[in-house]
Amino acid sequence: MTADPGPETRIPETETPVVCPYCGFELPDDEQCRLHVGLEHYGELGEAEREAFKRSYTEEEAELNRFRIVALGALVALYFGFLVVYALLAV
Repeated sequence: MTADPGPETRIPETETPVVCPYCGFELPDDEQCRLHVGLEHYGELGEAEREAFKRSYTEEEAELNRFRIVALGALVALYFGFLVVYALLAV
């Protein structure tokens, strides 16, 4: 049985990838590498690396939560927009 190599990633040839020091996985930037290392190799990290991972994870989570709120607001506005248009055209 072979191990799953994970998702295939493509980094533009003009970019220099950041390579995970633990498994050699190539990532597009330091932030993504820090998140990968924290999620996949947490037990092997030192205290400073763990703090950097936690900080990056918290920032990423805050950005995702903001996106979710904005997306939900847009869907609600779109729904009520269609409802108003239907109400105007159904008369």
